[in-house]
Parts: sequence; C-alpha cells; structure tokens
Amino acid sequence: MRKLAGVIAAIAVIGSVAVTATSASAATAIASGGSSFAGNILVPCANSFTGASVTYVPSSSGTGRKNFQQGTFDFAAADVPYGAADAKPTAFTYVPVIGGPIAIPFHVAGVTALNLTPALLGKILRGDITTWNDAAIKKLNKSQALPATKINVIYRSGSSGTSANITQFLHDSGATGWTANGTWATATGNATPTGTAAANSSALVGLVKTTPDAIGYADLTDVNKKGLYFAAIQNGLKKFVKPSVKSAGLFLAKQTIDASTGLVNLKFKSKIKGAYNLSIVTYGLAPTASSDASKGAAVKGYVNYVLKTCAPAKAATLGYVALKGSILKAALALAAKIK
Repeated sequence: MRKLAGVIAAIAVIGSVAVTATSASAATAIASGGSSFAGNILVPCANSFTGASVTYVPSSSGTGRKNFQQGTFDFAAADVPYGAADAKPTAFTYVPVIGGPIAIPFHVAGVTALNLTPALLGKILRGDITTWNDAAIKKLNKSQALPATKINVIYRSGSSGTSANITQFLHDSGATGWTANGTWATATGNATPTGTAAANSSALVGLVKTTPDAIGYADLTDVNKKGLYFAAIQNGLKKFVKPSVKSAGLFLAKQTIDASTGLVNLKFKSKIKGAYNLSIVTYGLAPTASSDASKGAAVKGYVNYVLKTCAPAKAATLGYVALKGSILKAALALAAKIK
C-alpha cells in the first residue's frame, strides 16, 4: 500500500542508454514527479529503468509543472499542460506517456452499483444534490437500496490534473455550474466547496474508503487497491459504461493529437461504442536544451523506456492504457527532441 504522502526512494540499477553524443548511466540521478493519477505506473517504470537512477514523487500535476519550471525536477508529469498565464520553462516539450480512466469510487452501505449521467455526477460533486436517495439518483438506480444519508464528496486539494480533466469533462458534457479548472473551488464556483479535500489520488481514495456515504474521483489503480465499487458513467451514445483498460482504450484510440505540441484533443462527448469517455492522457514534461547533457540523455532514455517497454508490459495490469497508433507515433517523435 502506498503511503498518502511520501517520497519514492530512487533505486540505482546498472545499465546504460546510448543517446547521440552523450550517454546516460546508472550513476545519473533524475529527480521527477507530479501527476499522482499516473504515479502507479511511473513509479514502477522509474524503479525498473536501468539507464539512470530515477526518483518519481506522485503529488499533483500543479506541483509537477511548478517544480519542472523552477528546475527542481529534471522531468515532470502532468495531466494537463501549463495554463496561458503560467510561467513556463524556456525549452521543453510535452510528450504523452500514458492514458487511463478516471474512476468514480463510492462507499455507500448496501450499494454495489451506480449509474450516473455526467449531469447527475456534476450535481452530486457540486453539492447540488445532497442525499443518496434523491429522486434523480433513484431513477437511474432502481435496483439499489439507496439510503437517506448525506452524500460526502471527497475532492482534490491544490492544483490537480485529475480535477482539471473531470471538470472539463463535466463542462463539455453539459453539467451545470462547472468551469474547467484544476482548483476545485474555481471549478465549482464555490469558495468553500462541498465535501473534504485530499492531497493526492491515494489520499482521496483512502478517504472514500474510510468515510461512510462518500464519493470521489481518482485513477482506477488506487480505487482497485482499496476494493471500492465505482460508478458506470453514461457515454456519448447514452450507454452506462464502467472504467476499464478496454473501455478507456476504446475512447483514447479515437482521439487526435497535435503532433507539433504533443497535446491530445480529448473529445469527451465522442460517440464510441463501448467507450468510457472519462479517460485522459498524462504528459511528460521534458527538456529540449538541458544544461546537463547527461541528465537530458537520461530523461530521454526514461521517456522512451516508458513508451516502448514499460507501459506496453505493465500498463494493462495496473489499470492504465499504453499509447498506440498516431498518439504513440507523435509521442516518440517528440521524445526524440529531448536533450
């Protein structure tokens, strides 16, 4: 079980990665971190990479972007790019590295399944619907014994890429009162949001597990680790679909990428058979003119290792989607610019 907030120790291993005129070695230490959504795959990939000693600290996308910009991280991961007004590094590239579904875990005594439309999910998470036996929830879940208890919303604190994506999904899908933003108060329009804040995905899922009548949002891996039930969300074809590697993969396979920027255009209202539309992509933030050539080579080696080796081998068993097709092709071309 992962600790709620802990630094993942760097594991030094032998090996080398040849990169043009400069080589990274196992003696090269890379500090990285950011997205907690992708932490359950980026940490194992860091631990098994033999080209350098890579430390990945799962915290939040906002922390990843900030620390990479300030030079604290040699490499970062974020589920959304820098904002227009954000300070940015002078020479870097986005590289899509992994995909996966955002699951909606819940903890309600006697309830084992839950169907939610985006509009209904939006009302629950904003606090517009406050009890589990609300008529709107009962209408979609007639087989479940929904109690007359208060809904306890668990949301991400700070600047979260998972929050940014789910709020974009809600906004795009027509849920009322939502602004796409990684900060929950801004996204909900409530200075004091309904519910309880959690620092990262693992912490959020932990609170859902220990809080009666709770609901939240997080990566599928953390949700499965706690053995929580999760909702089926209505997709663009009006079908209720649960998050899985397969259903997320069906959605991501139909999305397009801007090969020049590396940013994937997630069309959350896509009409795709069997797809789980609340699925996202995590981006690597990597230097294209590193002041330390050995570190630039090590980051390049690690990103290529994730894309070509680690994700294809480990993603599915961890609840993630290894990138394929045009997105993978563009990602590898962008990774070639890292130095």
